[in-house]
Amino acid sequence: MPTSAPPNTFYLIDGFAQMFRSYYAIRNGMNSPVTGEPTNATFAFTDMLLKIYRDYHPAYLAMAMESKGKTFRDEFYPEYKAHRDPAPEDFKQQVPRMIEIAELFGVRIIQIERYEADDIIETLAHQTQQGDFDDVAPGILLRMVSKDKDLEQVISDRAVLFDAHKDEVIDAAALQVKRGITPEQAIDFQTLIGDSTDNVPGVKGIGPKTASKLIQQFGSVEELGKNIDQLKGKQKENVQAAFDDGLIDLSRRLVTMATDVELGFDLKDAATEGTAKIDGAKLHELFRELGFNRMQSDLAKLLGKD
Repeated sequence: MPTSAPPNTFYLIDGFAQMFRSYYAIRNGMNSPVTGEPTNATFAFTDMLLKIYRDYHPAYLAMAMESKGKTFRDEFYPEYKAHRDPAPEDFKQQVPRMIEIAELFGVRIIQIERYEADDIIETLAHQTQQGDFDDVAPGILLRMVSKDKDLEQVISDRAVLFDAHKDEVIDAAALQVKRGITPEQAIDFQTLIGDSTDNVPGVKGIGPKTASKLIQQFGSVEELGKNIDQLKGKQKENVQAAFDDGLIDLSRRLVTMATDVELGFDLKDAATEGTAKIDGAKLHELFRELGFNRMQSDLAKLLGKD
């Protein structure tokens, strides 16, 4: 069953993260019968958009995307994400299609140079929590359509993570159950475990379970640093070395998302007006070209033209 949300809810999609998730959700070599292009990620991504509209009737909808080029994190840590494998070619071929489809669904796309999608999302979450959009939409809530653990640090009573595929909400209570931490402790949690995908060092030998235990025991990384003598053996050595070598400070800087990005964003631009901004004619034609036969019917029903 869909996880209900108040009518005044802003759905904010973590663009590339959801595109990659869509790519790995279907791996059976789908291709367009007309153009021959790969379509597995495009199909799953489109299905997600249809589901959000069909099941949740979003009042506001936008998608945050990384811009091309270096981020501000690369400026102080050139090794940031240096070890990432390049994206699969058949995925890269589908990105323009997914962006095209999002735009035809009326999704407002937000990209800012030097910032990642997470920074954009966290800024909007911070603004939502502060009530910056209440003049347009009083009491508006934000659902961040993502499973990215980096976004856990900005969960609040007005901003939650949302898995649209599983109809699952991660709020502060769910985060406590999942990781044993509060949103306020999420940065410390990430600082300790690091992130091999992004080349964030963290502390050697500390994984999620150990990080959770240490945070529960000491409350924060700062207090952990003051009480290293309570640790034992290799763990004590590794934690001490991480502090001494500056890896704790570096990791914290890398995993702390910006909440003050100058977006030039107007919430009114993300208003869906029901389904009024969906370009049904172009989507139907594109679905025919891509071989998305079922989706032609699903779209017709969504637009009340079945």
